[in-house]
Amino acid sequence: MNAGLDHPGKRSPDEKWRTVFEMEGKGPSVVEVLTRQLHSDDKWARIAAADALGNTGYKDASAPLVTLLYDRDHDVRFATAVALGNLGDPAARQALENACRDPNHFVRKAAEEALGRLKYKSES
Repeated sequence: MNAGLDHPGKRSPDEKWRTVFEMEGKGPSVVEVLTRQLHSDDKWARIAAADALGNTGYKDASAPLVTLLYDRDHDVRFATAVALGNLGDPAARQALENACRDPNHFVRKAAEEALGRLKYKSES
């Protein structure tokens, strides 16, 4: 089920990226595999996993994503804020509010938009 993601040295970054995105529609069991990729040394694997988790629709994915809002790389934090907005889990509200004070302008904007999406979804 992990499509080779447990052996990162055996796949090129492009192959890993495509594999992660192909996993989006595979159901709730994919959340565990994608969550492991959030800890990858490869920034692009973390970004792809965050994006894919955000597109799964499974609220269980929000808790592991929240930790990525504190990643050392601003691109990862940006992708994570967008993913949390896509999931729409109110449990991520506090972490997104904190991300609104991120040193990176794009991360702050993504967090603000994600909070707006949370508010919209809660009013619907």
